Amino acid sequence: MTRIPLVAASLALGVSFASAVRADDYTAGLYAGASVGVADVRSQGYANVDYYGFDETHAAWKLFGGIRPVEPLGVELDYINFGHPSTGANYSYTSANVEAQAAALYAVGYLPVPLPFLDVFGKAGVSRLYQDTTAYYPTSCESGHLCAQYSGVYRQDIWSTAFAYGAGVQAKFGSLAVRAEYERISGNNGEPDIYSVGASWSF
Repeated sequence: MTRIPLVAASLALGVSFASAVRADDYTAGLYAGASVGVADVRSQGYANVDYYGFDETHAAWKLFGGIRPVEPLGVELDYINFGHPSTGANYSYTSANVEAQAAALYAVGYLPVPLPFLDVFGKAGVSRLYQDTTAYYPTSCESGHLCAQYSGVYRQDIWSTAFAYGAGVQAKFGSLAVRAEYERISGNNGEPDIYSVGASWSF
């Protein structure tokens, strides 16, 4: 997939620039930023509805902000929009689409990397995940195959509280930082994730 080379290239570019710029030492403070990337959106139905096969990619974005009161630890709040992908027919529906978004509160830990311009971090916390799934059910043709027409619509709106985790790396240019990261929401109705690159500003 192309997203992993994209993240790696962005990181390499950030590190090369940061090496040429004298970065300030760590100082406690607030930061805020935004990222764009690619998400995998998954959905799984309940009862007699089977959506387990829904797993589609889509452009995604996020907003984030946090505070790092001590050098190895911080707290971050994210809003993630995983996008609104759709798919064609499979064995149980003629078409389906899923909208997914989440707010997540993380505790962030930073590794003691001996480079003042570089941070490597992991984060874990709790999220509030929203998933809106719509699927159109087919009628049966005389041949036994699925028809293009649909005989029913299934709609499922779910809010769930779930574990969230991620990891990333960022290169700092004074108050500006460029980051690449991965995040995943471990929900009961599918687990969306996102690879993203973005920037933040420290205050």
